Amino acid sequence: MDATEAARREAERIHRAAVAAGDDPWRLLDFVRREAVRRELDVYALPSDDSQLKGGRAAFDSQAGIILYEDTGSEFDRAFLIAHELGHVVLEGGTQDIVTEQVEPDRSVEDVPVGIEKVLDYGARERREIRMDLFARELLLPRSLVRHLHVSDGRSSTDIATRLGAPLQVVQQQLLDALLLPEDSSIESSMVPAVTLTPDPTQIAAAEHRNNAFQLQAGPGTGKTRTLVRRIESLLAEGVDPMSILVLTFSNKAANELSERLAASNPTAAAAMWIGTFHAFGLDIVRRFHDKLGLPPDPRLVDRSEAIELLEDELPRLPLRHYRNLWDPALDLSDMLHAISRAKDEVIDAAGYRTLAQAMADNVGHDEEAAMRAEKCLEVALLFETYERLLAAGHLIDFGDLVALPVRLVETDAEVRAALKARHQHVLVDEYQDVNRASVRLLRAIVGDGRNLWVVGDARQSIYRFRGASATNMAQFAVDFPGAQLRQLGVNYRSGREVIEVFTAFSSTMKASTGALPLQLTADRGVLNARPEFRVVRSTEDEISAVAAVIQAQQEAGIPYRRQALLCASNARLSDIAEGLGARGIPVLHLGSLFERPEIKNLLALLSMLTDPHAVGLVRAVTMPAHEMPLQEVMQIIGHLRESKAAALDWRQAGAKLPSLATESQAALSRVAALFTGLNPMGNPWSILATWVIDGLGLAKTLHLARDPQSRMKGLALWQFLNFCRRQPSGAGIPSVRLLDRIRRLVLLSEDRGLRQLPGIAEGIDAVRLMTIHGSKGLEFDIVHIPGMVTSGLPRNNMAPRCVPPDGLIHGSQGLTGLEAVKAGHDEEEECLFFVALSRARDRLFLYASSVQSDGKVRNPSKFIPAINHLLVRPANPAQRNGTARPATTVGITWEEKPVWTENQVNLFERCPRRFLYTHVLKLGGRRTETAFMKMHNVVSDVFDWLKTVHETTTPSESELSFRFEEAWQAKSAVDHGYAEDYRRIGRRLVDYLIETRSNGIRSPVAPLSLGWIEGDILVKPDSVARGDQGQVVVGRVKTGKPRSNAFDDIEYTILHLAAVQAYGGQTQVEVTYLTSETTEPMSISAKKLETRRQKVQDIVQSVRSGDFPLKAEARACPRCPSFFICGELPDGAVIIKKL
Repeated sequence: MDATEAARREAERIHRAAVAAGDDPWRLLDFVRREAVRRELDVYALPSDDSQLKGGRAAFDSQAGIILYEDTGSEFDRAFLIAHELGHVVLEGGTQDIVTEQVEPDRSVEDVPVGIEKVLDYGARERREIRMDLFARELLLPRSLVRHLHVSDGRSSTDIATRLGAPLQVVQQQLLDALLLPEDSSIESSMVPAVTLTPDPTQIAAAEHRNNAFQLQAGPGTGKTRTLVRRIESLLAEGVDPMSILVLTFSNKAANELSERLAASNPTAAAAMWIGTFHAFGLDIVRRFHDKLGLPPDPRLVDRSEAIELLEDELPRLPLRHYRNLWDPALDLSDMLHAISRAKDEVIDAAGYRTLAQAMADNVGHDEEAAMRAEKCLEVALLFETYERLLAAGHLIDFGDLVALPVRLVETDAEVRAALKARHQHVLVDEYQDVNRASVRLLRAIVGDGRNLWVVGDARQSIYRFRGASATNMAQFAVDFPGAQLRQLGVNYRSGREVIEVFTAFSSTMKASTGALPLQLTADRGVLNARPEFRVVRSTEDEISAVAAVIQAQQEAGIPYRRQALLCASNARLSDIAEGLGARGIPVLHLGSLFERPEIKNLLALLSMLTDPHAVGLVRAVTMPAHEMPLQEVMQIIGHLRESKAAALDWRQAGAKLPSLATESQAALSRVAALFTGLNPMGNPWSILATWVIDGLGLAKTLHLARDPQSRMKGLALWQFLNFCRRQPSGAGIPSVRLLDRIRRLVLLSEDRGLRQLPGIAEGIDAVRLMTIHGSKGLEFDIVHIPGMVTSGLPRNNMAPRCVPPDGLIHGSQGLTGLEAVKAGHDEEEECLFFVALSRARDRLFLYASSVQSDGKVRNPSKFIPAINHLLVRPANPAQRNGTARPATTVGITWEEKPVWTENQVNLFERCPRRFLYTHVLKLGGRRTETAFMKMHNVVSDVFDWLKTVHETTTPSESELSFRFEEAWQAKSAVDHGYAEDYRRIGRRLVDYLIETRSNGIRSPVAPLSLGWIEGDILVKPDSVARGDQGQVVVGRVKTGKPRSNAFDDIEYTILHLAAVQAYGGQTQVEVTYLTSETTEPMSISAKKLETRRQKVQDIVQSVRSGDFPLKAEARACPRCPSFFICGELPDGAVIIKKL
């Protein structure tokens, strides 16, 4: 239990005692006043500008025993201020004077690690105030009370808020905590029982070191955090001013835990010292010395998504070639921004980046590949310069600036350097193996020769290469800080000797061991007589079955699910395993991709119906319990809305205009409509969603009462989602639309990964913990399962970034190209990941591998296995647990006539069968989320369609063409953009090139072509048909974009080729003209591949006719899809289709 949860429980205990003593919990102000009197405290209300408040909203005078508060706001507001001050008295002893400047009654127990929230950290004082806010809320309306009022008494959140006189959002937040997070009584003891250990000699010696820089090499389970805390406590015992102590960590969670451990013994000192992440410390420096950096006092921090928005408008003007993806620039921009961030990790600015890139270009010789890498680096340099100009113009900073800017400032400004040195006389760094070069340089600038610098880390656990971390910094410590001493901890308190022997043996083969002291650990727990096991099965499905069988066997042997963990290198594999284990009856603790969970998509679909006049979200909404409606009738409603050109929210009255709807469907539609009673599209999305979850849909109560692991996970997912929705960036437009757009962008850029982290209170649920190896860092479990121990599983194949750093950018990579440096870092990190995974186990370690690939070829074990093979046993596998069948993906369809499809429709099916269903079968409509460049291409396509209709064999005049282009430009709303003229110029050039291509050959009228199958026909309309110089027929296709190397693998070209040959003979040639690249390429495909693709066309036709539309998740396509928020579960019932 953390300190915040302990504070909330104490507040509830006090509340119960007060009620038992006769206090009225419905009269909040009297209630807290009486509690103050019980503690012999006086309480006085003062005007908000009274000097006794010392500029705050409330204060506590410890000498006089008085609580003062501003006499403004509602009765709840005043009661909350008193309760907040009572928190200081109860939890801290009331020995200090307190001034409370701000309170936040509806705050969340945890911040969401997404966007800038994952960067911003709280200091010890702020953490203390957060704890007091939660204490106050719990004292006034305990979770147990609001839970009882809602679940047992049936009161809505509005009823409770009205009865208490409390703000609705405060009551709703407390209800969400009470119903969606596990109850106190349902939380088992912590994952690993806490024990108090006597420090060993190596820990004592490390903690008591003084003067010279000191590096403590702490292997797994050796008690590094205990030693760090012991050192701080020893400094305090010697009379060191806590304000002179600076403790730097690498995660907000670690900083929080360290603060709590220190506060347990010395809360005053813990609040005085600076404890936080390097980036939070950098932000503190930026704010304190903002004037020297030319920034405002609190500069706005932009996340990756905002940075891309900044650059998207500039992109058309930049002379890029390799990264000129104007069609969908977000992904290329994200890749380039990652390269820029990586440069900032090395304190390389835009000028330095260009210098390195130009040096590459000057030395490429005749190496074409090197020349291309240099060109790409120069393009990144150009974007870097543009990005820095935009940041400076807006007085903005990004994540990489948080350390890079302070480094440059401290290194060049003696006054700032002296101020920081004077303030931070004792510097301690946790997880030193995770520092990047910018962090090292910041330390060197502050501590100089390293006096009183104390760091702890383990080079073999350096697993954050993507943010510049490198084991090299551990190895180079004595170079960076001459005279430094290196020592290591010698006792492992976590694992049995058998596990220690495994990761120790592997460590001797690791690149990260170079320069580190040899790993020599004594096992405090001794021999456990349980050798690690390596289980090899046939397929990946068999592997999941084997894992499930072992997990269940261990559970039956007395090891609870909650003390077992399964670790994977990637989230994608983790999601597959989570689904497989769940199907085999194993409870798992795994959120996965939050926005793609069914219960979250239901809410997102509902939210879209606030503003969508066609109410497409209804197809998802009516799959919810008590709101079911047959698919055919949903289609009828949506069709009616489209035909009647309905406005937003008109769908609520659609039932009255469709008397043919069944009575049950009318009732279901009314129930969905009731959820929107009184809602305003401009309303706060969090308030809308919270009201649905608590009252409208009753999800919170239902999931709370269910109590099974699956329901608990749904509850946690809803809590996490609502916690994410609480704080959203401000901006113009409709709030719900902005939220939905932001979700799409976060998923597209993989910036939503932080939402996979479970709330801390969830860790005690009795379910197997599934996590990435990165996520397991610092944790331990009785039993650890590591699947995927095969070639390309772990270690994973090196996938070079699309923007490879320039040669010489990465510190310590002398003699290597940027590409070689990236690969070397990858190989080293994969070894470190495996080391981390092995060393999480306390008692038992199970490794798994499959031996056969999906195509029947042999799959080899991981190359990591030979180093530890002699320490593993390979027992016979237990009886496997088979999973339940996956839900069917078929839809019952009655075709009233033989269907006819276009080649574009068939091509869409190949890309995503489910999108084909939504778009062409159910006719839900909608366009994918479009960029400005996509809109410009739509204009070109519109002009081309006009040409094919009006000027099939002729050429329009210049004036006629210009008029039509302008007409299309206005109609497609392409002018609504900051750089409209740049896009107009690009679009017009595409049209002009299209006209040029039409002058080749003798053009013929284009007649539709047809390919027939028993199941249906495919209608093909070439863009052009012409006779070449030799008399051969040339069938043309025009694309507005650029060619791809594998473009002719697309099914549409196979269809076009087959139809052309059938119509014009075997000598017919298919050509594709690309307007952006101004090139024409003849279709080239082997006879074997052509036959394979022909068979695939037939398979597609059969699947469509039989109603089989499987889901096909694709990270880059799904967030752009118009059906993203509805994709998944479908209403029951068959549909009747006349034609597509």
